[in-house]
Amino acid sequence: MKYYIVTTAKFAEQCLEHFTYGATQSNWLANVDIGDTVFLSQFNYKTQQIFGPLRVVKILFYNKSIIYPAKKYFYRIQFAPVGPIYAIEETDLYLNGIQCRNADFCYKLINLIQQNKHLHCISLTDKEGMVILDTLQKFGIAYKSHDQKILDHEIVEVTREYIWQKNRLDKARQFASESDLETYLLLSLKDKNSCEYKTFDEIVAKYSGNNLINSTIYNQFILGNAYPADIVVITNDSINVFELKRDSLDKIVVTQIEKEIRKHLYYSLLSERVVQENVSKIFNFYLVCLQQSNKKPQDSISSIFESLQSRIQYPRKSNLIFLEYELKDDTLFLFQA
Repeated sequence: MKYYIVTTAKFAEQCLEHFTYGATQSNWLANVDIGDTVFLSQFNYKTQQIFGPLRVVKILFYNKSIIYPAKKYFYRIQFAPVGPIYAIEETDLYLNGIQCRNADFCYKLINLIQQNKHLHCISLTDKEGMVILDTLQKFGIAYKSHDQKILDHEIVEVTREYIWQKNRLDKARQFASESDLETYLLLSLKDKNSCEYKTFDEIVAKYSGNNLINSTIYNQFILGNAYPADIVVITNDSINVFELKRDSLDKIVVTQIEKEIRKHLYYSLLSERVVQENVSKIFNFYLVCLQQSNKKPQDSISSIFESLQSRIQYPRKSNLIFLEYELKDDTLFLFQA
């Protein structure tokens, strides 16, 4: 079980009427699973509230029922209350921190929520999730919930097959968006029998010494800053960041990749949100692109990586790994470039 915060600026009431939360892109909710605990955060100039606890009962699906006045957010999950639904102000987290002599941690947690209020879904660590749950139980005001409103349009489960057909991958041989590429891989990593899972498992084991089964998989956000990572695999000994690109490397702006490497390389170093006994944990940055023939951009990116990691004065081993993907036979094949 994992903990998440799903965010909205003004539609908390609609979410709680339908027990449904929606996002604009599939990847934001692709990693959420049945049984995960979610908290709903509404942050605007009038209110900064958190509602919950809520338990996920239906994972990613596509549905065009009109829930929100803006008539959007069609990639959705559904949840159910875990007992009464409570509402707290974000400042209640700080009060709980004072009483539990953990004020600094709660202060940072509040900052984390406020800084990332624009994200659809924020991955939480177990400690963060349990602190919010504890605060809801101690200081929460009961929220009057009503009978769940029914979705009046077809519910389509978002599966790997759905993403494959949506992107017409049998003909296109390339994803239409990076968000769909991310969603496809995350859904594949939920299926231990898939070819993609086995390939990922072999790659992570090769460079980190740990298998996927002994890891925690995050997407979009975990390292403690507002700059999201596509897929992050945390093991006892390593931090593995997968940066996904739908195009071949020669079509990608190198300066953008430099920015991504810089942020993940440095923010991961002493992140309090990544459990690590010391700073010597291995850092692996995997750049995943469409299969190509031009290898010249790799040299430029490798030089950038070496320059950035040479500034780190801690005894941590850092690796840059180039991976390419190819689509055939209803399968995504991933291999080292």
